Amino acid sequence: MWSHLHLTGTLWPLILPNLLGDAFSIFLLRQFFMTIPKEYGDAARMDGCSEWGVLMRVVVPMARPGIASAAIFMFFNSWNDYYGPLLYASENQAAWPVAYGLATFRGQHGTDWSMTMAMTVVVMVPVVVIFFFAQKAFVEGIALTGVKG
Repeated sequence: MWSHLHLTGTLWPLILPNLLGDAFSIFLLRQFFMTIPKEYGDAARMDGCSEWGVLMRVVVPMARPGIASAAIFMFFNSWNDYYGPLLYASENQAAWPVAYGLATFRGQHGTDWSMTMAMTVVVMVPVVVIFFFAQKAFVEGIALTGVKG
């Protein structure tokens, strides 16, 4: 499909399928949305909110920890993906994500483990920084998922 659309060698085959999330993220968000009491939506409707207003003004703000957790999981999954870039972007070196670039770096520098470990630390820094700043929302989103209140 991607070759018929002339998108191989680009990052689009890696981006487009992840826009809607994977099965884990969908299930995580479903479980989180089920914990939000229906009375909040009913109260917003009584105050004159439309269905879109209930979603955007009531449900989404209450679901921010779950959305943040799903977004963090999707980011980690995309950041660490190796086989997707191997299939779709291997012919274009400028479109290589860091996981594929790191594997190729290790192949080019065979047994130079000090350089490989240094590059691994460089690749891990954005993941650690994002987790550090989003830790509260991440832990809250995972802790509250599946809890009926």
